[in-house]
Amino acid sequence: MKPSLLGLTLLASFNCVAEGALDLHTLSNNNTDNLVWVGHLSPDTDSVASAIMAAHLYGGIPAITENPNPESQFVLNYCGIDAPQVKTDFSSYQIGLLDFNQSTQLAASIQPESITAIIDHHALGSSPIRLPQIVSMDIRAWGSTATILTESAERLKVDIPKAIACVGLGAILSDTVVFQSSTTTDYDKRYADKLAKIAGIKDIQEFGQQMLVAKSDLSHFSAESILTMDYKNFEFGGKKVGIGVAETLTAQQLIDRKSEFLTAMTSFKKEQGLDYLFFSITDTKNKRANILWVDSQDKKVLADAFGTAIKGDILVMDGVTSRKRQIGPAIQKSIEAQ
Repeated sequence: MKPSLLGLTLLASFNCVAEGALDLHTLSNNNTDNLVWVGHLSPDTDSVASAIMAAHLYGGIPAITENPNPESQFVLNYCGIDAPQVKTDFSSYQIGLLDFNQSTQLAASIQPESITAIIDHHALGSSPIRLPQIVSMDIRAWGSTATILTESAERLKVDIPKAIACVGLGAILSDTVVFQSSTTTDYDKRYADKLAKIAGIKDIQEFGQQMLVAKSDLSHFSAESILTMDYKNFEFGGKKVGIGVAETLTAQQLIDRKSEFLTAMTSFKKEQGLDYLFFSITDTKNKRANILWVDSQDKKVLADAFGTAIKGDILVMDGVTSRKRQIGPAIQKSIEAQ
């Protein structure tokens, strides 16, 4: 199978890269002494692993905006590799962005003029980062950023070490929910197989199940921490929208804490000045979303988004597992239609 670019891919080639942009085709054209690779706020496993992979592939150093979540830490420990540096001040660096393109998910200290490249697998939403300069972009409709970086390493003939292949595999499995998500593509499966062989992992499904178990054990975390563990800000129709997700094999344990989450969400919505806030307890075992909201405005948007009359204080949606492909777009359409 010959890889092709799905979605938007803007890649500078030969020696035609604009000044200040990172050359994603010819590595020798780049000076990466002051380059930092970083993903979105509330980093997930794809964001963490992609920073490590991009730094190995293109040069520079990997970074994250806060400590890894339980699943990411499990993958790092399993693969025997250190977490990227936690940074809060990016003001003195050139920046490569990974796994996002929205200004609402950008660390506050990153100045747009310092960005040299964006590698991502999300749609260009309603509040993309506004750049005063041309940068290199590689955005493909694949299941994870790690998949894109694996293909890029293959194309550039850069060997991937065992430990980095391991975390890259973890990233693909995380974002595709072990190939169960609607976002999964044949490219994800192909490059997961390649990374597994490099990493010496014979049973991809077993590794994925161990990751799901690690992600599911949230009993020792507060509702406030769980709410923002896998959380993203959006701007839909000029409104500030927050969507948090907890993917778990033991959804009922979190559903039983519903009152804690509603209290935490009410406070968080006010503190952050959000117009809307939603939180999905995503049952990865039964493939369903259990969505919570704060007030009647949130409830109306949710009902319109999924075309259903909501009874009770939780919306259960069978077959809904993806914030990127299902939950987010439905909410966006509802808000922008108002």
